Amino acid sequence: MNIVITGAGGFLGQHLINYLNKTLSKDFSIFSFGNKKIPNCKNYNIDDISDKEQINLAISSIKPDYLFHLAGTSDNSLDDDSIKSVNITYANNLLSSLEKNNLHNHTKIIVVGSSAEYGTIKPNDLPINEGLKPKPKTIYGKTKYEQTLNSISWQQSHRKLVVVRPFNIIGENIPKHLAIGNFYSQINLMPYKGVLKTGNLNIKRDFIDVFDVVCIMWKLINNNKAYGEVVNICTGTPSLLIDLVIQMISLSEKKIKCKIEKNRVRNDDIKVHYGDNKKLISIIGNYEFIFWKKTINKIMQA
Repeated sequence: MNIVITGAGGFLGQHLINYLNKTLSKDFSIFSFGNKKIPNCKNYNIDDISDKEQINLAISSIKPDYLFHLAGTSDNSLDDDSIKSVNITYANNLLSSLEKNNLHNHTKIIVVGSSAEYGTIKPNDLPINEGLKPKPKTIYGKTKYEQTLNSISWQQSHRKLVVVRPFNIIGENIPKHLAIGNFYSQINLMPYKGVLKTGNLNIKRDFIDVFDVVCIMWKLINNNKAYGEVVNICTGTPSLLIDLVIQMISLSEKKIKCKIEKNRVRNDDIKVHYGDNKKLISIIGNYEFIFWKKTINKIMQA
């Protein structure tokens, strides 16, 4: 059994690799694409993800039974074309290569979108379900939504593809560009006291443990009811960001004060943002999500 994971070196990718290595039998191989060596998987060197021929050669050689397309970027320092190349072109090249190699009816596929696709949310839109028409505002949200539309369109004449929209993922080794990762980094560098620089903490988000996300993705990719669907991966419960920060400070056993900095406050920040997971549960059945306090404990102990 061959499994391809794009974005394998990222936060979600690393946890997915660990999950698969612990869950599956020994008769499987995990492959990553790119020019960086990723631990616990085989690397297939690809210099340019926009190069159809390189992608096609990789797919032809590996003949994946599973494809997890996790690659994506929200890096605001990149120009729009570079973001489109990662968030749109890469997925298109992967899907066309599967078809070219007559694997489109064989390979099981997860395409990772984002809750950012929904864009600006009004109070009466909550909880956000998959039927809400996306109105993305950022280049990241717009390109991820285009990736979703292309993927679902491709799937209509084929099979075994599901698009997932994870909400606010947290967990061990969370990167610094995410709020909780940034706060952890700041706290970790403090001696015994200090000032934690933050943005607006009085916002509610749907925080979900990264373990739950990878576990659910594995359930979805192997469930016939999921194919052709867009599925929120969320707990369905909003939590105050400040509560998570208070827990982090308490566990640090340091004397820390929070300071809101203007450059960290987003004028367009949505006060409450959480998903509806009824569709998810209808597909995978009842699921017990890890409570965020347990996740914060793991982050702080790492």
